[in-house]
Amino acid sequence: MLPAALGALAASLAVVATLGPASAAALDVKEEGGYFVIEVKDVFAKPEAYQQQLRDAGLDMKLRLLPSTPGSVGTVAPSTVEPDGIKVIDRQEGCESAGGCPISIKVRRGFKGSAELVLGREARPGEEYQIIGGFDSPGEPLHCAPYHNRPVSEVRALLKAQGVDVEAFDVRGPAFWTKEGKETEPVTKASVPESMHVVGGYLTMAGKATLQVSDSDLPADLVQTMKEKTGCWPEQ
Repeated sequence: MLPAALGALAASLAVVATLGPASAAALDVKEEGGYFVIEVKDVFAKPEAYQQQLRDAGLDMKLRLLPSTPGSVGTVAPSTVEPDGIKVIDRQEGCESAGGCPISIKVRRGFKGSAELVLGREARPGEEYQIIGGFDSPGEPLHCAPYHNRPVSEVRALLKAQGVDVEAFDVRGPAFWTKEGKETEPVTKASVPESMHVVGGYLTMAGKATLQVSDSDLPADLVQTMKEKTGCWPEQ
């Protein structure tokens, strides 16, 4: 009888071990103040797992999370918009968690439409970003840094101090900020003279960046406008 009992016990433990992690919900869905508050518990889950839970809550929604730069984690991808009745909770407001703020959205109770939402998530080590913004955007390494029109050598040092290496360069033509210049595609190169001027840039994955460079400087008024859009001023 002892071997049989041990066998039954082992089988029951195997079932518990199998059901435990697999049964963990990808989302935490609860009702608060006339809204569904949806917190993403597993940012690496398959979209089908999100959709099933949303369907169970009576919501016709599709949710996808894509690897993004740090400043874009928990925000809506530029290619999508927040539908009326759905709001992404700002991770910067009222979040005091030492372990990082959860990615959460609010959906008005009674929401009858259909929606597809794409949000940024943290990237796995070595994973390329799919949601990309300028490296001077809020939450990014050169936010408010005075890098515009500086030589590559100086901007390389600024990024290095933030743990970011330059891996490529997008070379822009002269006066690229004009209507004619914007229609000219940049040429990507592995190296350029260190004296070329940096006019922009973006992160491609954790610790890696591409610089946008040109032989022409950006006009001062354009730099000021770009700074203001990111919540900074040129003198900062």
